[in-house]
Amino acid sequence: MSDQPLESYQGLDAAAPAAGAPAFGDVQPAPATAQPSAPGPIQTLPDEYVPPQRQACSNPGCANPTAHPAETAWQQLVSAVPVERQLYRLRPKEGGMAFPTEADFRAAVGAVRPEYADAHSIERLRGAWTEDVAGRLADWSERIRSNLADLAEGWSGTDFETFEAACGKTRELVDDLIDDIDATVAGLQSTEEALYSLQGGDSGEIPYPAPQFWIDGEWHSWVSVHIRPAWWHGDCIQYTCRDAEHVLALGGAEPELATEIIDYIDERIVHYVDYYASPVNVEREGLDPKGLTVEEAKELAVADAMEHYGTLVDQSWGAYDARHGEINDDIDQRSADTDGEERTVRTVRSDKEYPAAADPAYMDLEPPPMDQPAGTSAPLASEDPSLDPPSGEAPGSEEPPAEDDGGERPGGGLASGDPATGGSGYGTVAGPGAAAAAPAATSATTAAMGPATAGAAAAPAAAAAGSGSRGSAAMMGGAAGAGVARPAEDKEREADVDLVENQNMWGYVNEDDDPYA
Repeated sequence: MSDQPLESYQGLDAAAPAAGAPAFGDVQPAPATAQPSAPGPIQTLPDEYVPPQRQACSNPGCANPTAHPAETAWQQLVSAVPVERQLYRLRPKEGGMAFPTEADFRAAVGAVRPEYADAHSIERLRGAWTEDVAGRLADWSERIRSNLADLAEGWSGTDFETFEAACGKTRELVDDLIDDIDATVAGLQSTEEALYSLQGGDSGEIPYPAPQFWIDGEWHSWVSVHIRPAWWHGDCIQYTCRDAEHVLALGGAEPELATEIIDYIDERIVHYVDYYASPVNVEREGLDPKGLTVEEAKELAVADAMEHYGTLVDQSWGAYDARHGEINDDIDQRSADTDGEERTVRTVRSDKEYPAAADPAYMDLEPPPMDQPAGTSAPLASEDPSLDPPSGEAPGSEEPPAEDDGGERPGGGLASGDPATGGSGYGTVAGPGAAAAAPAATSATTAAMGPATAGAAAAPAAAAAGSGSRGSAAMMGGAAGAGVARPAEDKEREADVDLVENQNMWGYVNEDDDPYA
């Protein structure tokens, strides 16, 4: 067995085209060599696509950065697709801050994942390796042994001994191949569970970038507050002092604090106006007999508020910065762990040789084209932050449209195949971040074995596994060639056919037409 790390592994076959793997959520698609078949187009962006430039706030003094610092890490975290039917199980984790709206949150998750994300999940990829690949090969070894014994009752000689040796070699190859698949599946399951846990596990709660705040003016007499959610374009959302309670609630602070400060300043303004309006106070304290204006009274009231509430406000802002930092750190750590898990994904394989009777002319030796699934676009927030978390109620199915029997389904997992060839199309996982991780035309068996091993399970495997007849002449007719590794289906014998073989192997061979008879 040989475990090849993801950085050096270029597919299930060494001839697979080498390409750098984009990060999960990367809206720039990998260079396309061939596209998998799917019921609808996978909406990757064209090579010449240039993302629209993010528009900053038009207020030159606004200190909110145009792009949230946690955006890229969040996309890396969420774009991995560990399991199916996950979109509406995900929800923002409580972080003492405002939530995105239902529409903005679901749109952000959907934007960084491929269309029909379930079809690219590691869960489906793992299941396909288990059922469509290993499941189809599981009984081959015993079928070869059993049917070979039946053939031995009516066929003997040098040719049979050669065929028997090839079948023995094929049984070893199939057993080794199933071991490789089992090891690959175990690795996929470990990655699936780790990514599922990083994305909140059964609760589905994941951190979400909290809105950024900037005050235009001082906290005690501000003109407006600028709020900028993640993936926001253009001018920030602005609130005036009339919305002070709502602003503090969005930042995770106590709304009552704003109410208390506003009431305190108003009371102090009235106090100073009344105090200066009293002749007794003016005469006793030598104040200006002209009194004072409301603006002057406000300045005195604000000075009192700064002294009375300054420490409490500083603590409130410090708590906001701490919550914001904790959320960003959580996103960054989960994103880094996600990247690390994706980099451990590998396909286990051991070097295997063709049986001596295998003929490459009957084999499909082309490596499967690799598709690098990516998000369809960058997220774009369009609604004000909310104090209520998204409900997570799914409006409908995430599954692709139903297919006709002759249609093709979207590729499963991170690289896809052509079901028409008998394979489930599960090639190799995408690179770091592309994710399932990171989501062509060859059989699943061939994809799993690679050209160095595909033909080894060809003629002897199909003949011995699928044939229970003992016609030696027709059997010898196929011993010189090899074909696609696929067990034969049981079929009724025709009257003029001495031995019925799998048509994907040697076809229906009439004894009278057999050149080797």
